[in-house]
Amino acid sequence: MKLPPVHHHTGLEASGGATRVARLLLEGLGRRGVETCLSFELAEEADGAAMQPEEFGARLPEGTVAHVHCTGDWPALLGSIPTGTKVVVTLHDCELFTGGCPYPLNCPMREDGCADPCPRNFPDAEGLRKRKLAEVRRLEPALVAPSRWLARLARTHLLRPVRVIPNGIPWPTGLRTKNDARRALGIHPAARVALFAAHGGMNAAYKSGDTWQDIWERLKKALPDLVCFAVGGDREERRDDFILWPYVDRAKLALLMTASDALLYPTRADNHSLVVLEAMAAGLPVVAYGVGGVPEQIVDRLTGMLVPPGDRDRFVDTALSVLSSRSLVRQLGREAFLSGGRKFTAERMVVDYARLYAGL
Repeated sequence: MKLPPVHHHTGLEASGGATRVARLLLEGLGRRGVETCLSFELAEEADGAAMQPEEFGARLPEGTVAHVHCTGDWPALLGSIPTGTKVVVTLHDCELFTGGCPYPLNCPMREDGCADPCPRNFPDAEGLRKRKLAEVRRLEPALVAPSRWLARLARTHLLRPVRVIPNGIPWPTGLRTKNDARRALGIHPAARVALFAAHGGMNAAYKSGDTWQDIWERLKKALPDLVCFAVGGDREERRDDFILWPYVDRAKLALLMTASDALLYPTRADNHSLVVLEAMAAGLPVVAYGVGGVPEQIVDRLTGMLVPPGDRDRFVDTALSVLSSRSLVRQLGREAFLSGGRKFTAERMVVDYARLYAGL
């Protein structure tokens, strides 16, 4: 099928979830001969090219699909796009329909508007929400959410249809052996290894980074041979067998996931996490709170373990049950790898978006 040119736009050039999805679509569409480009509002390098939100619409060639992933200023970016342009918006969080919250946790947000005053002190939260909604009404974009959970929220607040296209990542054809990965990282073959991973590390509010050390200490008391890596912060440090690593590249993270026995993911809010998909692709069981779109990725007790949101005692007990059983680690990890390979590949995601572009 003949597809129109597609211009992807995201906020940060740094490799966040939205940017990685945009890059994967760019690569997949390019292999199909589709003309594509990608713009950013904040370039990774000091001399890198950047595009301000209000400039976006003026730089769109005629006949191009504008595919927006995220922005630091939704009203300015959407307002720059001429009426009648073919627009796709992928919702990577809730910010398009809130007064500023990526996720309105513990917020009395109503279906018809934001709380006043805003409990998180976003200035003019309700006015901002209304300006976003007005631009969505004007442009009538095709809205996409990677999870059914976010799609339901978006339909309620934006009053428009929302298509569900789950995220996907490149999926390996087979699993690396745990011993090889541990040898490469200098980890003892008999050790039990837990992993926390999130952008921001222990400062990651939505990922409960402030609870990581407490969870680790409670697990360590029950499993004296447990080693834990906490990845994604801004420093490198070792606290006994609790090892802090800053951001690592994707190859290093995949190696660490292969070497680990469980990804501990006490997220407070999530859409369709790429970290969970990366763990599944490495055959790594995930223990997570069952929030947002996470239950659409993990089948409880089959491909991972889900815990009632916020129940830290239950989280520790569940993590302990996994880390204590090497057979359960292997069973959950293998099922996660096979299940994810059927549902969450980058190729499947590209095909779904290509169909969407063709039908605009």
